[in-house]
Amino acid sequence: MSAPLDYREPRPGRDPADGGPAVRRRWSLLRLEPFGEFEDPHAAPLANRCDDEGGPAPAWTLRRAVQNRLAMFVFGLVFMVFPAITFAQLVHTPGRIAVAVAQMAALVVLYAGTSLVADLSLRARCAYLGAFAAVMASTAFLIGFYFSGFGVYFAIMIASLVPWRVARGLVVVWGVWLALLGLITAQWTPVFIALIAVGIGWAVGTGMEQGRVAAKLRQVELRATELAVVSERERIARDLHDILGHSLTAVSIKAGLAGRLVGIDDAGARAQIADVEAIARQALADVRSTASAMRQVRLATEIASARSVLLAAGITAEAPSALDPLPESVSELLGYAVREAVTNVVRHSGATRCVITAGPGTVCLADDGIGLGRVRMRGRSDGSGLRGLGQRLEAGGGELVLEAGLPRDGGHGLAVRAVVPLQPVPEPGGAPSAVAVPMPEPADRAAEPARGER
Repeated sequence: MSAPLDYREPRPGRDPADGGPAVRRRWSLLRLEPFGEFEDPHAAPLANRCDDEGGPAPAWTLRRAVQNRLAMFVFGLVFMVFPAITFAQLVHTPGRIAVAVAQMAALVVLYAGTSLVADLSLRARCAYLGAFAAVMASTAFLIGFYFSGFGVYFAIMIASLVPWRVARGLVVVWGVWLALLGLITAQWTPVFIALIAVGIGWAVGTGMEQGRVAAKLRQVELRATELAVVSERERIARDLHDILGHSLTAVSIKAGLAGRLVGIDDAGARAQIADVEAIARQALADVRSTASAMRQVRLATEIASARSVLLAAGITAEAPSALDPLPESVSELLGYAVREAVTNVVRHSGATRCVITAGPGTVCLADDGIGLGRVRMRGRSDGSGLRGLGQRLEAGGGELVLEAGLPRDGGHGLAVRAVVPLQPVPEPGGAPSAVAVPMPEPADRAAEPARGER
């Protein structure tokens, strides 16, 4: 089976993996969210991926047009009445009326068909825009500078069919050109339309870009969930192998020995059978303990999952490869802290790098995002986000502290530090263990090392 296509552009600086400087992932009107894995950077912003609807409908069908916001373009046709009124006022001869009707019909069809051509190649979409521009320009021979009344429609089509990293500049250039046309001809109508075209075109483009970023975040969260499930399954498989491998081997050996001793040494056979029963009971208890741990939050598992989530979101991740053993209650609280802090980094920080450190009874996630002043989240009433995490830690006798994180341009990011009182983990001999606990590795770690380790 061939590897899936990777649509990422090899632009220097787009991603730390490309060998260039990291691009900050905070999205704004002037700064774009980088394209993720399997995203086509040349796709039309209008083209709906339909991640939540079972995939896109076949091309050139009404259902596909509806998925590509056909309703928005049909609603826009209502305002075509104003250019039509202009034609009616300025065009009177039968021949010119026939030409005007043909031009209006062509513009209506081309504008309404935008939702159908959104899935075509970038070159085909540009040709489609050129066709609309040519028909629009031809109307100037009949109605003069009033042809600018179609300028808003052209701006919307640019924002819908051209990738937003290019379309935002084209929309502004188009608006400036219309405004200059009005100033040269001493007419205010093109200037007014230029302002409307830039405003509506920009609103449409930014709305579609926000939709793309939201869809990308959903994909990251879905992948993180899948990786967490795979990681947990692998942990259970390892635990079951460690538990049952030795136990079943011992049962097999002792059962065979008991069979050979029957009739020769019945007392010895009964002793072996008693050992088999004891081993089976212990194995059953261990399996139940493993199944119970599947429903628990553990610090090691959450750090491994966090590393996968950060990598999937394009954020450089640095995390410890081993942890000291912790009491279950402490590991659970710190695991929740890692889970919530990583969610905050991916969704809100705009970070390009995140460093996870862990010590006895503490864990810290530091990023180079937008940052936040030092705040102690104690006794807050809101039960969600970092405030909810602060309440959870306080209930366990711990503390959540927000402080300056990694350095960034003009300041620092955010560091989320959770501290929980720690008690030694006793060994059977009575002394605390100093053996490190290996971190569970996510399923794709063998093929994709952490970017922080490159």
